[in-house]
Amino acid sequence: MPQNRWPEQGSPQASRAQVWRVCLGWLAGLILCFLLASRLSPHGGQGIAGAYVLMQDRWLLAMAVGVALLSTLTAMTARSRFRPRGMGFSPRAVIVLTLLAVGVAVAGRHWLLLDYDLSRDEQMATFDAWIYAHGHLAWPLPPEWRADFPMLNNLFMLPVGKPVAWISAYLPGHTGLRALVGLIAPGWLGGPAFTGPLMLGASLWLLWSIARTMLTREGASVAVLMLPLSGQSLFASMSAFAMPAHLAVNLLWLRLFLANRPRADLAALAVGFLGTGLHQPLFHPMFVAPWLALLLVRGAWKRLALYVVAYGAIGLFWLAWPHVTHSLIWGPGSFESDVGTSYLSRLLDLLRQNEHNVPMMSANLLRFALWNHLALIPLTVLGAGLALRDGRVAALLAGLLLPVVVMGIILPYQGYGFGYRYIHGLLGNAALLAGFGWQRLTPWHTRLRPALAVASLGTLALMVAQGALTHRLYAPFARENAAINASGADYTILGGNDGAFALDLILNRPDLSNRPLRLSIWEIEDADALAARLCRGGGKRIALPQDSFFAREDALFGRAASGEASQRFAETAQAFTSAGCGVVVLK
Repeated sequence: MPQNRWPEQGSPQASRAQVWRVCLGWLAGLILCFLLASRLSPHGGQGIAGAYVLMQDRWLLAMAVGVALLSTLTAMTARSRFRPRGMGFSPRAVIVLTLLAVGVAVAGRHWLLLDYDLSRDEQMATFDAWIYAHGHLAWPLPPEWRADFPMLNNLFMLPVGKPVAWISAYLPGHTGLRALVGLIAPGWLGGPAFTGPLMLGASLWLLWSIARTMLTREGASVAVLMLPLSGQSLFASMSAFAMPAHLAVNLLWLRLFLANRPRADLAALAVGFLGTGLHQPLFHPMFVAPWLALLLVRGAWKRLALYVVAYGAIGLFWLAWPHVTHSLIWGPGSFESDVGTSYLSRLLDLLRQNEHNVPMMSANLLRFALWNHLALIPLTVLGAGLALRDGRVAALLAGLLLPVVVMGIILPYQGYGFGYRYIHGLLGNAALLAGFGWQRLTPWHTRLRPALAVASLGTLALMVAQGALTHRLYAPFARENAAINASGADYTILGGNDGAFALDLILNRPDLSNRPLRLSIWEIEDADALAARLCRGGGKRIALPQDSFFAREDALFGRAASGEASQRFAETAQAFTSAGCGVVVLK
C-alpha cells in the first residue's frame, strides 16, 4: 500500500477518520472522567479516591494533554528530521530492559516508598508472609489479647470475635510467594519485597514471548514498550500489592495456553490454581473466561472440558479456603461477627456499602489512563477494532473489559493504588492489543514513529512526576511510623481519625513483638481497666499523640486537624499515669 495514502474504511488497517476519532475520544474521555471524578469529596466517605484527583491526577492530566498535543504536532509535521525506518527490540534488548526495570523497582522501594507499607492491603501481605515463612497458616494470639483483638486493628482480618489466632481474610497465594522469595532473596534485594520487582521482570519477558507469537517484531516491540513505561506497573512492583503477581501469573498462563499442547495445558492449570488463590478468587478467572469462550466458539471440546472441570475444582477449593482458616482461628469463646466468613456474605456486605459508582469508576479509569503509557489506550482501542476478525483479539479485549464492568458493580472503590489496580493483571491484554493497534497503522509508521517516541518520552516525564507524587504520599506516614517505633514506649494508642488516614498506622506484628504495641482508641471501652492491665508491675510507658504529630499527614490531604488526639490526651494520660505507666508525648 502506498505510504502517502490512508487505508480505506473497512480495511484491517485504520483509516484517517478512525485514528482521529480514537484520539479525540481519548482526550474527551480523559476530561469527562476528570469532571465526574471531581465530584468525589477528598475528605468524605469516598476516602482516598477523591483525594487522588486533587493531589495527583489533575497535575498529571495537564501534563498528559500537553504531551498529547506535542505528539500530534509531531505526527502532522510533514518534514521531520527524525524518521526512523523501523523499530524492533532484540531478545538482548528485552533482557536489558527487564534488568533495568527490576533495578529501578528495587531502588524505588527504598528511596521512594521508604521501605514502608502504606495501605492495609500492603500491610496484610507482609503480615501473612511473615506467618507463612514461620511455618504457620495462622499465628496464635496470646489469651490476654483475644477479647481485645479489635484493639490491635482487625481490618481485613477474618470476621471472628475472640479468635485464638489471627490471619488476614485474603487467599494465601501471593503472601506464600512473598514468603518463598523472602527465604531466597538476599537482604540487599529487599527479601520478601523483591517479589514485586521479580514479578515485573517475569511479566516483561513473558509479554515479549507472547507478543512474538501474535505480532510482527515491531508490533511486539510496541507491546513490550507499554509495560516498562507504565507508572502503574513500575510503582506497584515497588509495593507489597498482589497485582504484579496477578500480571505475571496471567501472562504465564496465557503463554502455556497458546502453546496448545497437553503438557502445556496441565501446566497452565497448575498456574491457574496459583492465580485463583493469589489474593481474591475473582480476578484470575475473569482473565481466563474469554479464552475458554474462544475454545467454545472453535469447538475445541476436549480442551474446553478439561479447563472447565479443572477450574470448577480450583474454584471450589479456594472458595472453601476461608472455612479452613476459620477453623484455625476459632476457639471455645469465639463468635461470628455481623459479616460472615463466606465470600457470598462478604460480597453482599460490599454491595450494601456501594455508592458513587459512576464518579468512583471515572476516577479509576482516569488513573488508568494517566498512570500508563499515554499511547496505550488509543492503540488498544485501535487494536480492539480487529476483535471481529481475530478471536485472540476478542479474548484479549473481553478479558480487559470484564473486570471493569464487574468491579464497577460490586466494588468501585479501589482505595490506595497506582493507576487502576483491579485491572493491573490485564495490563498484558492492553499491551498486546496496543501491538495489534500499531500494526493497523503500518502504512503510516514512518510518520508515527517520531510521534510515538515523543509520547514515550512524555510518558517517562510523567513517571518522574509520579515518582515525586508517590514519595510525597508515602513519606509522612513512613516518618510517623518511624517516630512511633523510636518512641521507646511499650504501647501507643491511636485513633483512626487522628490524622487523614491514621488508622493504617495501627499495625502490629503477628507475634506482637513490636514495641510499642499499637492500639485503636475506637475499640477501647474502658480506658481505666485497660490501663490497670497494661501498667501492672510498673515500668511500662505509653506513647500518646497530639494533633501536631499528624500535621504533615493532614497538610498533604488539605485537611484541618481533627482535634481528637489533643482532646483526649489529658484524660488518657491521667488514666495511665494513675495506673503506674509513664507517658511519652508524640508531637
